[in-house]
Amino acid sequence: QIISQDNRVYSESHTEEPAISLFIKRLTSEDAGLYKCSAIYAANQEIVASVTVSIIIGITWSDAPTEQYATLGTDYKLRCKVQANPPANIDWLKESVIVSTGDRYVIETDGLLIKQISKSDGGTFTCRARVPQTGELEERNIILDVQEPPRWVLKPSNVQGIETEKVEFKCQALGSPHPRYTWVDREGIDATDKEGWKLEANTGTLIAYQLERKDAGQYTCIAENNAGRLEASAQLNVIIKPRVQELQNQTFPVGKEKGVLTCKASGDPLPKIIWRKWSRNEPYLPGGQPDDSRITIEEQTVDAPDYTEGERNWQQSTLTIDTLKRTDDGLYECQAVNDGGKFFQSGHLTVEFGPTFEDQQTSKEWSWDQRQTNLSCMATAIPNATISWWFRDLEIGREDLDKNYDIVGHGPLSILTVSPLAGKYYGHYTCKADNIYGSAIHEIELIQAHEPTQIQQAVLDKVTSTTLQFRFVPPTNIGGLPLDAYAVEYKETRHLWNQARRRVWPIAENGEYILEDLSPKTTFDLRFGCKNRVGFSPWGAGQQVTMPKRGRPEPPILNAEDYGMAGFLNDGGFIELDSSNKYELSWQIPEDNGLPIDMFLLQYFPVRVEQSYSDSWVQTGDIVKIEIQNRGSVRHMLDMPYRDTYVKIVLQAHNEYGFSDESVLIVRAGREKEEADEETPNAPFTASQLPLIPIIGSLLAVLVLLIILIDISCYKINEIGFTNFLCEKAKRFKKFDPQIENAKLNGQCLTSTHTLQGFGSGKDSGGRNTERREEGSLQTHSNQKLATIKRSKSKEQIPRNRAIACQSVIFSSPQLEGLYDTQEERDALNEQLLHNIYDATPDHSILKHGLAKSLSTFHIEDAGRENPRKPSSQPNSVYKRNQKKKHITPKHIMKKKTSVNSNTDPHQSLPTLTIKSNSLLEISRKLAETTDFLKESSDTFSESSETESHQDLGLDLSGFEKTRDFGDFVTFSNSPAQV
Repeated sequence: QIISQDNRVYSESHTEEPAISLFIKRLTSEDAGLYKCSAIYAANQEIVASVTVSIIIGITWSDAPTEQYATLGTDYKLRCKVQANPPANIDWLKESVIVSTGDRYVIETDGLLIKQISKSDGGTFTCRARVPQTGELEERNIILDVQEPPRWVLKPSNVQGIETEKVEFKCQALGSPHPRYTWVDREGIDATDKEGWKLEANTGTLIAYQLERKDAGQYTCIAENNAGRLEASAQLNVIIKPRVQELQNQTFPVGKEKGVLTCKASGDPLPKIIWRKWSRNEPYLPGGQPDDSRITIEEQTVDAPDYTEGERNWQQSTLTIDTLKRTDDGLYECQAVNDGGKFFQSGHLTVEFGPTFEDQQTSKEWSWDQRQTNLSCMATAIPNATISWWFRDLEIGREDLDKNYDIVGHGPLSILTVSPLAGKYYGHYTCKADNIYGSAIHEIELIQAHEPTQIQQAVLDKVTSTTLQFRFVPPTNIGGLPLDAYAVEYKETRHLWNQARRRVWPIAENGEYILEDLSPKTTFDLRFGCKNRVGFSPWGAGQQVTMPKRGRPEPPILNAEDYGMAGFLNDGGFIELDSSNKYELSWQIPEDNGLPIDMFLLQYFPVRVEQSYSDSWVQTGDIVKIEIQNRGSVRHMLDMPYRDTYVKIVLQAHNEYGFSDESVLIVRAGREKEEADEETPNAPFTASQLPLIPIIGSLLAVLVLLIILIDISCYKINEIGFTNFLCEKAKRFKKFDPQIENAKLNGQCLTSTHTLQGFGSGKDSGGRNTERREEGSLQTHSNQKLATIKRSKSKEQIPRNRAIACQSVIFSSPQLEGLYDTQEERDALNEQLLHNIYDATPDHSILKHGLAKSLSTFHIEDAGRENPRKPSSQPNSVYKRNQKKKHITPKHIMKKKTSVNSNTDPHQSLPTLTIKSNSLLEISRKLAETTDFLKESSDTFSESSETESHQDLGLDLSGFEKTRDFGDFVTFSNSPAQV
């Protein structure tokens, strides 16, 4: 066969010699064989030479991919096809371990057959080719990836979405390699081709961001990889939002038999229709209304018009009102509701009626000094009324063409401007309104106004050193117009009225008017007037007032109304704070009484309620004091370190004359326990939440009970212990004999060993202010002499032939000097306090002691001693000063059967009473029966106090009544004004 020559196989002739060469490029196994070369010599002699070409081919991998994929559970041949000449021998290794032919592996010339591929077959296989003749050896590593077909983890399910809103289709599958997801619609079109649709490739979730009605239908999720493919379908339902399609306004005359409003709404599913009137909070119910039987609601399904977007039906609701009233006029709201949401639309029901003047504000107007006046007329009607003006049966502007009238507007508002140049223009003007349903008239009176007359009275309510507070009784004739101001002219008495100053007050709602910046200790003349829009009244209601001297400021006014009262104790409110322990105290700056306020003293401290005959607050902690400089500040933030505690807040104003009276406020700090309960309402129960207080209390109660039982046992067995001690003390009690005890008190003095509470107004004997003293700094007046009991015998005999003993009680009361400025004030207080107050002491005696509020423990001293024991007292004690006061005998104290005249001691402030013994005993028994002081204990008295006795002064208590019971003493009064 002649070799055809081309680019790979070709021949070339030699130029130097007669020869030719054959060239073969890129040898292949087909090129091996016998080649012959022939030539013609001497033109007729053929010369032939042959050569045999043998081709050795090295190992070549013709079909041996380094990465191959097999499906789980199937048979697969791992391809490894080798070309070599001489032929190569093939063997296999897996992970360096020789693979031999067996049940699952079969070695073939072109590969390794693996039966029933499993996950464990995946890995690296080595295909090894070896040529024994040449000794050539080659290896190729082949990675086998065992692939798993997709399987569903989450199959797509039917989804319901709302029109114009977002919806998601979800499907998820597992496989190796990871599946690829595709969503298609019923027609096989990729769902992501729709506008606003997106597929999350990793999760297989299909998202539609803007659903449309046409998007409803079936969608299929496809999950596939090299090992297989899965498909599953789901339905998408699109909910069409409700929409009110028709609701028209309606107009009916008042009284019409039926008025109907119709509302039609669309949606899928068909919506429910709800009616509500704008002026009514509650919606109407289907059918008749329980509060108005005239109104009924009916609902039905009707065919939708052809122009709708594929809708077949609409929902229709009808609101019917029988016998229309004016109150039925208004906006009615139709609300369509389905799973897609709500839609609102309102329609107006108009009820027409004749004109009225229900919105007319005035029926009187005033003018003076020929001033122009506007008469306004407002007519209410549907449709709007036409307004005309009439005066003295003539229509202004048509029949009466007077140029002093001007009309602006003819309905629904019309204004008639009148220029009253003469008296004929005053009178009654008629406003007439007309529409198709009728007419109505309204009269407006034009009145000529004048200044008010003099005010009747100026009542002076309050006087300080620099201010006067008044109330006014208005004049009998206010001039036809309401008053808009009160005024005062005032001057010092030595000045003339042309030098007087004037103050004008606008009308105040509370009726209180304050004149300020007056001079202390100055006499002023005042006269008063009032004003309306016409002018001032004449001056009248003159007064002359002398201002008091400068003094302490008035107490500040605390602002507590903004916080609300949580409860009341002792007739006073306290403020309940929230969980915070901060409180902002605010107050109003009081009157300074002639000298500027330089500071406020703020004090607060914890208190508790002391339960007694009268509840009172008792201090339980340290006082915190804060001085607030007065620079216009009227509030202060308190940071109180208390929890669940009552706190008493005291505020006082201060000027050069001293402190004002106290303004007091009680605040209850927040409760910490309630805060913890609110913060963790559902916290699990822990050991720290055990009720420790009840447990500890129960243990203590058991312990106390055991101690009592042991003590009683000791008393019964050995006559020892606390119970035995009490019994021994009880045996020492003895009967009380008034006559025997009466004899013990002859010539003895009654003194107090306890502090007398409540003297004076906070000043010591030197007149110094004591209100700023620290707690506990009050000085006590121990053993202060209160009374001297004297005893004498008379010659009168009683039926039992006993001498009648007469006794006198000389009382000492606190001196009142330094507490008031004038002798008249001190005498008035003596008459008020010292004559009308009696105290029953623990030993059932009657002691009259003036300002003292509490007498607790007494000592008896012999008045007959030459040098009686003097009670200890402070150097400036008010008791010692009182010994110089003149004795005043109270008129209402009656002396019974007195045989010895009482002697007046000029050094005592209370009278000496002389009373017969038998009268004493009788009055003592009556007093005990009346006041219930003695009760069951009247037979005995405690030996622990040698001074206890039933001593009565023989006072006539007829007309007296008990006013207050303090437990250890009682107050009596014969005057309602005294306590």
